Amino acid sequence: MLQGMATLPHVFLEPFIQLHIIKCTSIAAFSVLLWDYFVLLPDEVSFVWPTRWNLTKCLFVVNRYLAFVDQPMVIYVLMFADDAKVCENTFQALGYIITLGIQVAQWILVLRTYAVWGNKSDKSFFGLLTVYICTLGIAYWALHRYLSGVRSTGVPVPGMKGCTLLFENRDAWIPIVLHIPVESIFFILLAYKAVQYFRFGSSSLMTVIYHDGLLYFACILATSITNLVVVIVAPAELSPFLIPLQRVLHSVLCSRILLHIRAVYHTQLVSGKDSIRITDISPNLRTLSKYGTETADSRFNNSETMPSTSII
Repeated sequence: MLQGMATLPHVFLEPFIQLHIIKCTSIAAFSVLLWDYFVLLPDEVSFVWPTRWNLTKCLFVVNRYLAFVDQPMVIYVLMFADDAKVCENTFQALGYIITLGIQVAQWILVLRTYAVWGNKSDKSFFGLLTVYICTLGIAYWALHRYLSGVRSTGVPVPGMKGCTLLFENRDAWIPIVLHIPVESIFFILLAYKAVQYFRFGSSSLMTVIYHDGLLYFACILATSITNLVVVIVAPAELSPFLIPLQRVLHSVLCSRILLHIRAVYHTQLVSGKDSIRITDISPNLRTLSKYGTETADSRFNNSETMPSTSII
């Protein structure tokens, strides 16, 4: 049989090779998701479950658990589905769910950036936020065009399982291009604050916020750029193979940002350090020290308790 496969023309083998690459990447992404979930589950139980519900906790839960909806759907489409119409409809629904998941992760990054910039930059920050919200409309329009052009012929050959997907356009690059500037801007804003902080600050909590924020921002940005190159350069049928991995990394890294901050804050709380003063976080806000009682808690969503005061 192998000798027979070796004599087949490349044009016949190429779809099977592409499907195998996509399957392997998707299984690897789902494996990373499962591994990370069980590694971080003790921290989630300790630092998230006891807190009351608010925006940050809702975003965390959606970010963490929506991936367990879309990633099994990816595996189903690639390895088990066999009806052409089911393949098309499932993949189209999958596209919207994955995009929503990535944007929820981005909202977590937006909140982290806003937290370290504070109230003095409200106008500029909300102006930037308004531009970002406007880009969402363009992203979903392009996504709809892309998904409307997806077709399936069912299984590659009789007896096999898994969908064969055909793409009439490459419009998937548009939402990715819109994500990259947003992620780049928030990375630069966080890096600017980190430079200021490390010149004057000493809080271990804020060190974690800046260190993790910059590291995970950089990883997410690198993944988005790599995915953009693949979508543009790779063959159309192979172009979406990194999207599940990008989705998983957004979910995993953003969950780690929140859980690590909570873990460090809990350590400080146990040791008797209930809050970090706003002047310790942002050197250019030292003039706010006259208010005395204002702390970082107010900027890390003070409705979220830990269980007394909040840091994220």
